[in-house]
Amino acid sequence: MSDQDKKKLFERLPLTVVPTHYDLTIQPFLDTFKFNGNVTIHLKVNQPTDTVILYAVELQIDHAKITLDSKDELSGTIEMDKENERVKISFNRQLEKGDCELSLKFIGDINDRMQGFYRNKYTTPDGKEVRYGASTQFEPADCRRAFPCWDEPNFKATFDITLITPKNLRAISNMPIKSENEYPDDKEWKITKFDRTPIMSTYLVAYVVGEYDYVETKDSNGVSMKVYTPVGRKEHGHFALDIASKVLPFYAEYFNIKYPIAKADQIAISDFAMGAMENWGLVTYRETALLIDPKFSSMDSRQRVAIVVAHELAHQWFGNLVTMDWWTDLWLNEGFASWIEYLAVDKCYPEFDIWTQFVADTFARFLVPDALKSSHPIEVPIGHPAEIDEIFDDISYSKGSSVIRMLHDYIGDDAFRKGLHNYLKEYSYKNTITVNLWSHLSKASNKPVNEVMSSWTLQMGYPLVTVVEEQQSNQTRIVKLQQERFIADGSADDENLQWKIPITIFTKSNPKVIAKQILMDQPEITITLDNISENDWIKLNYNSIGLYRVKYSSKELAHLNEPIANKTLSPQDRLMIQDDVAALCNAGHQSFVDYLKLLLSYKDEDNFTVWKSIASRIADLSSLMEYTDYFDQFKKYRLNLFSTIQKELGWDAKENENPLVAMLRPMVLSIMGKSGDQAIIDEAKKRFQCHINGDLIDPNIRGAVYVIVSRYGDENTQEEIRKLYKAADMTEEKVRLLRSMGQSLNPNIIKNTLQFIFESDNVRMQDSASGLVGCTSSCIGRDIVWKFLQEKWMNLVERFGEKSSFLISFVEYCLSDFADEKKANEIKLFFDSVNTPVVTRAVKQVIETIHMRVKVIQRDSKAIQEYLTQL
Repeated sequence: MSDQDKKKLFERLPLTVVPTHYDLTIQPFLDTFKFNGNVTIHLKVNQPTDTVILYAVELQIDHAKITLDSKDELSGTIEMDKENERVKISFNRQLEKGDCELSLKFIGDINDRMQGFYRNKYTTPDGKEVRYGASTQFEPADCRRAFPCWDEPNFKATFDITLITPKNLRAISNMPIKSENEYPDDKEWKITKFDRTPIMSTYLVAYVVGEYDYVETKDSNGVSMKVYTPVGRKEHGHFALDIASKVLPFYAEYFNIKYPIAKADQIAISDFAMGAMENWGLVTYRETALLIDPKFSSMDSRQRVAIVVAHELAHQWFGNLVTMDWWTDLWLNEGFASWIEYLAVDKCYPEFDIWTQFVADTFARFLVPDALKSSHPIEVPIGHPAEIDEIFDDISYSKGSSVIRMLHDYIGDDAFRKGLHNYLKEYSYKNTITVNLWSHLSKASNKPVNEVMSSWTLQMGYPLVTVVEEQQSNQTRIVKLQQERFIADGSADDENLQWKIPITIFTKSNPKVIAKQILMDQPEITITLDNISENDWIKLNYNSIGLYRVKYSSKELAHLNEPIANKTLSPQDRLMIQDDVAALCNAGHQSFVDYLKLLLSYKDEDNFTVWKSIASRIADLSSLMEYTDYFDQFKKYRLNLFSTIQKELGWDAKENENPLVAMLRPMVLSIMGKSGDQAIIDEAKKRFQCHINGDLIDPNIRGAVYVIVSRYGDENTQEEIRKLYKAADMTEEKVRLLRSMGQSLNPNIIKNTLQFIFESDNVRMQDSASGLVGCTSSCIGRDIVWKFLQEKWMNLVERFGEKSSFLISFVEYCLSDFADEKKANEIKLFFDSVNTPVVTRAVKQVIETIHMRVKVIQRDSKAIQEYLTQL
């Protein structure tokens, strides 16, 4: 059956019978990994029927009855439909229109797949005993694994949740505890009842059972806040608590809507598939996204925690209070939270200069996959929820949030806030679709929001704006601009897509002010600029807010060297000029020699984010240069490019230095080490030795030291790294070590690392991708990983689940850096033969990327070699 047929066949639940309230009791048994459950669901029958259909999977339902308004009881016949994850309950007489209650008894497994109600493995603080807790992960469609329910986002209801657990374990759910009593059947157990939830979707229900410590506070509006941590590590919760207590009131004010429930808790879960999940009132996190060790966490980790916490708390309004009608509009939910998280962090922590980082981490990030022909629009019609993992990628999150950023800039903050408030007010406790937000923002701003936005959300890709010609007379310049879809390998756009582009231009005479602002809604437009001298530079896309790349003439690009070097341009603009040129070189619009020359204007750059973007582009180019015989000359170029900033930063932190400097240092050290700077390699080895002997390395540079010593070390070094890994009690430290292991250039060490990741009991499933990606950091490692994936693919599918997004990561992150057609064909043939639908799009993207890389080498290799030789 084709994917198209499956889409057609998927039908949402009928509206004949709808739930209004659930009364749920769950009793987990952590010794056998089973749970007992009871649920009474209050129903509204809209049309007479003798069957009720709802979702349930991997549950054994052994009792079903309906209580009618008249107090009559009917027993139901239970029929499970495993393939469609549904249960049909039939009655021997019609249910008439009106209210009734459906009661179900069921048992299920506390699984080990990080979905539904699943188990978490942890070690006691003394390290001597392994124990288990249990927690939930229901988005998008796994609530049905925990209890029978109408598991679609628009069947909103209220929930009364009761947990029956051993007394020594905490029982936590979305709402505050209403009562806690001894369990009559067993004095060692307790019954915990929670307050009734607001009207909400099933995917936001959460409950956790286990051993936890916590820290607590109240925010400025009196909302109770706790951060739950592993036992003995409650000080690791303070940082996230501090952020949450600032961010929650910020949102309440920004949306002008009170946070709707009495508590906002956050909890670190030891086994967790995503980064975090916004369950209303009880946000669950992977440990690395919530816990910060005041002594040993890096600045990078602190910033990540700030961003993730701000993202999840934004969902408490945008997503939880107002929910998309169906998964097709999930992009808006995630895109919005991925934009406003930056607004909140910038407000609370301006020192992170977070909007500049947005351009490197979010904006420039989606521009790469979205230039591929195998891309997809942000808004994709979704049938079965199983399609979500396939579609939810950098484009949904990063392009989604970049579109929101452009829209916010286009209509202005006042209109944006007003429209947003009205939208959230109108749809509180309800479901909605994207165009409802557009119409509220249109009303508030008097601008054609829907018209402008649809070209960005409903078609894939984005434009390249080319400055085609310029005419200068006296102090006036006439500039002609053209737009066409930018395609990664430079091929023509057969569909001839066009966009409505908010264009901004600014010039040398007034570099901090937009000289011209215009909505480009034609394939070609002409703009007149006044008060501009012949040799003045012009720059399009002020602060890189518009979703387009720019191609300048070589003369115009040369003019921009000066404002790059003297930093007249903002970091956002400096960053995107080189990022655009690199993309244009990949597409064959110009030679990579132009890019290498342009980068020399950045030698005195001091901004962390600009360097981060350059480093990312240089890493892409390095992975190509590895397949040439002049890679050593390219490494010398890297050493020269990064030498000034490295000397300035050194190895050790200065007092009260900017947090961004603390993040820049390890990045530069790592590049210099990988480029073969012997003094840096020796210093890294020396510091590593001291670290093993108890003189600990500064957490901010640990990652860099581990990578360098792993790359140039032997089996003994690896043994030391593994020992540190096993001894580390902080997941952040474990992941740092894991990432470094496979970065060796010794094939045996890489093979042993793969074994350590996948075939020992040392690495949690959720961390395996981090270790695997480390193994692909060289062409030697890439080949070994590809061989490993082919040999073990079916085992991985079985272990992670055939619809798991982990499989997508393995394909995307491990196979994109090859540079020969033979490999591309191998990859295509292999994945054609194994038939794993969830990776179909990822495989297409990988093959397209490899083809593009092959063309770059064919086109530019000789010129790059000549340029590097004469340096």
